Amino acid sequence: MKIERVDDIPLLIAEFQKCGLAEKIDQYFPDHGNWIGPSGGKVTIGFLTYILSCADHRLSHVEPWATGRLHVLGHCLEEPALEPIHFSDDRLGSLLDRFSDTEQWDQFEAGLNQCLIRVHELTLEEEAIRLDAFIAQSFRPEGELFQMGYSKQHRSDLPQLKAMVATIDPLAMPIAVLIVSGEKADDPLYMPVIDKVKKTFPQPGLFFVGDAKLSSLSTRSQLQQQGHYYLAPLSKTQCTPEQLVQYLEQRPPALEQLFKDDKSKEIQAQAFELQEIVFDPELDLEWIERRIVVHSTAWANTQQEKFYARLDKAQAALQEILMRKQRKKVPKTLADVQLKVKQVLQKYKVTPFFDVAIEQLSVQIPVRKYGNRPARMKEEQQFFLHVQRNEVAIEQHQQTLGWRVYATNMPKKKLSPTQAVLCYRQEYRIEYKFNQLLNKVTALMPIFLKKPARVEALTKLLLLALKFVSLIQYQVRTELKQSGQYLKELFPGNPGRKTAQPTAEMLLRAFRDISLVILPVNDTFSVQVEKLKPVQLKILSFLKIPPEVYFDLKRISFFNQNFIET
Repeated sequence: MKIERVDDIPLLIAEFQKCGLAEKIDQYFPDHGNWIGPSGGKVTIGFLTYILSCADHRLSHVEPWATGRLHVLGHCLEEPALEPIHFSDDRLGSLLDRFSDTEQWDQFEAGLNQCLIRVHELTLEEEAIRLDAFIAQSFRPEGELFQMGYSKQHRSDLPQLKAMVATIDPLAMPIAVLIVSGEKADDPLYMPVIDKVKKTFPQPGLFFVGDAKLSSLSTRSQLQQQGHYYLAPLSKTQCTPEQLVQYLEQRPPALEQLFKDDKSKEIQAQAFELQEIVFDPELDLEWIERRIVVHSTAWANTQQEKFYARLDKAQAALQEILMRKQRKKVPKTLADVQLKVKQVLQKYKVTPFFDVAIEQLSVQIPVRKYGNRPARMKEEQQFFLHVQRNEVAIEQHQQTLGWRVYATNMPKKKLSPTQAVLCYRQEYRIEYKFNQLLNKVTALMPIFLKKPARVEALTKLLLLALKFVSLIQYQVRTELKQSGQYLKELFPGNPGRKTAQPTAEMLLRAFRDISLVILPVNDTFSVQVEKLKPVQLKILSFLKIPPEVYFDLKRISFFNQNFIET
């Protein structure tokens, strides 16, 4: 008797086969003449299935995993002669070497994106394309790909790689990626990844959304020149505090209310709009840009709390400059005192909000007789700090708290201020995708591979896996919304809980513990598969995957009939 785990393997392979993924991989990355066994495309599908089923990307673990599921994989991949050696780490590493060809991968990804859109009948031309970068750090020496740089994980001692990713709403599906060494800045990476996106969507009028780094003048002007739209908050470089004050002086008496709390009826956000003429001397391009100035009450309160906390800390630090403590050096000259004051104010970023006067007195201090030295009077300089808050500057600064300026060239009839703010607030979608990549679904961290080309290829392959994770989640949620149904039995420990917004992880977890039992009976074999639950059948119907992908496992062809009792 032999028992094999089935789980979500048939579902995942069926989802990959909808767009002919294996055939596309074989088309763009053909096998070498000495390649033996299943094609590279089918082996890649098996590897992707392992990644999504086990949330693991280690090459050396795929062969043992395939050994315990050989007949299931052979049937689903239509390879009855499948052997565990076909998923060895050497073969998988060879595939990663193929995928490291950046130009070929970009062509493959563009072709696959177009196929996915056609197969799933997605109308994505009007959706926002979100751009953002993530870093992946590793315990290894600096090298070609891993370099020291600014660390979002606060581990500046570790080298890192950086990837700029483009995803498309409402799926949050990755459609393009650019991988560079970790010391690179984000700003120059936007246009190269946008050029990759245009290979999938060559038409003008695409809508790009990103954080403040997208708002650089160079990026905005190039998008304007190419006939695309953008939305991004302006950084302090693009919109200085002085310019924000000028905008606030032009605000109308009545602001547009964006959000209001249903219970308290308090206004949560309000906005007004201006137009600014923008000129880029490098491209000799001038255009009119919409500036949406938004005030958030919650953010203003948070900023005010942090601002007064900085003021209090700075004032306490100023008062301690001349205090004598054990193992603490006290400045002895006027220049030293001035330097200390300047350092404190700069540390807490409160220089305009304090008036600090330094009083210097010369005092005579008696010195006792010591040995042959007679008693004498010594002159010393004593300093006193008079610290006072600049209430006028503080009040003016408070007026700017909670305000943020968004820049866009999208016409107002297509993107109102409310729609713009709501669109930007959904930036969490791409951050959530990064969390899935790094820690959850594909678990890129930690990175075990050493060769830079293979690390880059693996990162692209994991983002490819997340395409199908996004599609699975999107299809089920869309069907649930359209039919007004809910799914149960997805929450461990609470099977009665309903949801219309299941995650892909929930959906795949619902297929756990499905097993295949093979019993030798005389000269034949009896194959039994566990009966699917109603929730599993419903998920398959939403994905438009026939349940026969599981039922037909009873018709497995036995190429190798040597079984070990389990």
